[in-house]
Amino acid sequence: MRHWPIFAMVALLIFSAVLLIPTLDRLPLWVDEGWTVWATDAPNLAEVTERVNEDVHPPLYFYALYGWRQVTGDTVFEMRYFTVLTTLLAVAMVYRLGRTLLNIQTGLIAALLYSLQDLMQVLSQEIRQYPMQQLLAALTLWAYWRFWQRPNRKNGVIFAVAGSALLWTQYWGGFVLLAMAIHALLTCGLRRKLLLFVLANGAIGLSYLLWLPVLYRQMTQEISGGLGHALSNSWDSYKVLAFQLLGRPELFWLILLAVAIIPILLRERSSKKFLAHPIAMPVLVTLLTVGLTVAINDEYAILSFRALSVILPVLAVIFAYALMQFRGYERGVVALFIVAQGLTTTSADHPLHLPWPEITEFVAEHTTADEIALIESNFDAYAQFYYFDQHGTAYLPTELQRHEQEADFQAWLGEKLADAGGVWVVQHNAPYRDIRPELAQLGYLQTAVLVWNPNPNWSVELWRFDRSPQDEPRAVFDENLQLARATTSVFDDGVTINLLWSPITKPERNYTISVFLLNEGGQRACEIGCGHDSYPFENRTPTLDWNPGGYYFDGHVLHPQHLPPGRYQVGVKVYYFTDTNFTQLEIAPASDCSANPTCEYIIIDTVEIN
Repeated sequence: MRHWPIFAMVALLIFSAVLLIPTLDRLPLWVDEGWTVWATDAPNLAEVTERVNEDVHPPLYFYALYGWRQVTGDTVFEMRYFTVLTTLLAVAMVYRLGRTLLNIQTGLIAALLYSLQDLMQVLSQEIRQYPMQQLLAALTLWAYWRFWQRPNRKNGVIFAVAGSALLWTQYWGGFVLLAMAIHALLTCGLRRKLLLFVLANGAIGLSYLLWLPVLYRQMTQEISGGLGHALSNSWDSYKVLAFQLLGRPELFWLILLAVAIIPILLRERSSKKFLAHPIAMPVLVTLLTVGLTVAINDEYAILSFRALSVILPVLAVIFAYALMQFRGYERGVVALFIVAQGLTTTSADHPLHLPWPEITEFVAEHTTADEIALIESNFDAYAQFYYFDQHGTAYLPTELQRHEQEADFQAWLGEKLADAGGVWVVQHNAPYRDIRPELAQLGYLQTAVLVWNPNPNWSVELWRFDRSPQDEPRAVFDENLQLARATTSVFDDGVTINLLWSPITKPERNYTISVFLLNEGGQRACEIGCGHDSYPFENRTPTLDWNPGGYYFDGHVLHPQHLPPGRYQVGVKVYYFTDTNFTQLEIAPASDCSANPTCEYIIIDTVEIN
């Protein structure tokens, strides 16, 4: 059974993959993922660098994701799968780190604990750099320890390359490298050995010189006050850090930390002997990384459990070492408790994922070729970019544009909307200004409002605007309902029909609007999906709520089934029910009788369906 560790690790990697992959695309992109997708959707690496320069991160992860997308594609699953692969490598690297520091059993337990860590599982299902920083942290620690044990050129080069990659992936890698530098300074008594560490760390520093001006600009201009999402230095924040980084119950994991550290301190009386112990270096990395982050946070806000997740691999090794201090059956009982706890409970949860796929699909299906979506969102705009691009819907990032060039915004908006007959405004968390007065200045009327409320604390509003009609109505139904405008558009699997109504007098009944496709013989084009009947705007704005002279948007979407390619006419008719059981209906005659002698419906367009 010489190869049993390999079989155990293969089983653990399969176990980790089963935990992560099946639900990989269950959640839509959230704010940070949307920005990551946008940053790596550039035409070349130079543009990726330019976009990352404007944010708060170094670029290595974004280069890697950019390359991955060139090979695989850009579905949410494919991009998150890159993170999963990184995580699986991190699981393997944690095993290697624990094995190199201590022994095979410690490495296997550490890899198991790491794969069950709740925050790690959350981060591993996002298009973000955190699993990559954890992988490189484990790799750098492993390379450092090999270099510390055998200080030669080969090991020094491996350490320098790993450390550089870590620093180019996440700034908190600098705290990890500082902890190792202090460890080397305190334990490398021989000058030649210490000199090798100085040279290796010098090489890491030299590799970073090109990025230092960008880091300075990011800190002084992009985030001059620190990270917007940083926690404060408070007891409540420290409790958040505890359950995010350690897990729940927090007391259990704190006891394991004590089991790992206190016996060594009691046994190794001198600090030098303690630092020479294999577990001392992970402890030093943990304490220094967290301690410096908390200390700096008083002056510059950086306290983030996501950034501090860089210590998750070393925590896994420390906890594994603690478990190894128990006797065999005790260790088994504790391990079973940890596995059961890890599989049945969670101490970390996903951030808010707004339903952008559903919202953007709705807007896309209710937008014709001459219409456009305006994104009145700040950071959430980037997730919407991705989904609108998937649908091929034209959009403008109005909130971001206003933030960048407020003085010229009105002129810019007028130029962009010069040919747009209708617009959808997606309004969410837009703090700068209300766009409705600006649209009114351009001749738009608000014709519909739809509130999407995925969470009691959040809402997304869809505002529909149409240009004020200048022409005569297409037709008048029942001598009251004026069809002021009608536009159609064909998309991949359906037809969009957008109507704009205006009543002459207040309607006395609820009218049903029917839209349908007719073949060359004037018959319904297909049995399923070739017609849609509802109160206006899919039952959202019944005509009893209309006021004289107002304008009301009415969108219909057809999804024809088994429809042969060809040209089809789009018809519109209006009717109402005369009984409460909705069995007797009365046609509202149209003023235009050219489509049929009984004036039951009108033809508004002819569409080509391929």
